[in-house]
Amino acid sequence: MPIQNRTFFAEHVTFLPENQFKEIGECAGKKLLLIGRTKGYGEPIVATSQTEEPSQEDLYAYDLYELLKVSNDPVTIVEEI
Repeated sequence: MPIQNRTFFAEHVTFLPENQFKEIGECAGKKLLLIGRTKGYGEPIVATSQTEEPSQEDLYAYDLYELLKVSNDPVTIVEEI
């Protein structure tokens, strides 16, 4: 699996299959991908990708709202989540 910290989220997140990852915006010049949702409230779980083939990269999952709070870089969301 390309999501390196998947086990950290495993109990609380339903991850999308890799072919359903959806580009929803940008963060720090990288693509922002929707890769899953929390099981309780359906909050978005995202990852950033530098390439056209995210399955070829080591991705790290983030809670979107936590990323928005702590990121020093602007986060732009252009797709409905």
